[in-house]
Amino acid sequence: MNLERWKEGAGPERRLRIRNNVRVVLAAIGTLAAVFGIGIAVNGLLEFNRTKVIVGACVIVFSTVLYIVMLWRAR
Repeated sequence: MNLERWKEGAGPERRLRIRNNVRVVLAAIGTLAAVFGIGIAVNGLLEFNRTKVIVGACVIVFSTVLYIVMLWRAR
């Protein structure tokens, strides 16, 4: 009974709204991950730790790719 009621309410407008909300959440996660990566890289630079700088750069690249893919899939 509950599943049938849920299916009835899952029209195209609701699915679009849910997809848009998921995109906003992914954008927020990507932005926060980039800030976190910048923090790791700066900390590594201050400590002269090459490994931390590389990890921070990888986090920045990954979050940027996530953000670009999210925007690309929105079209």
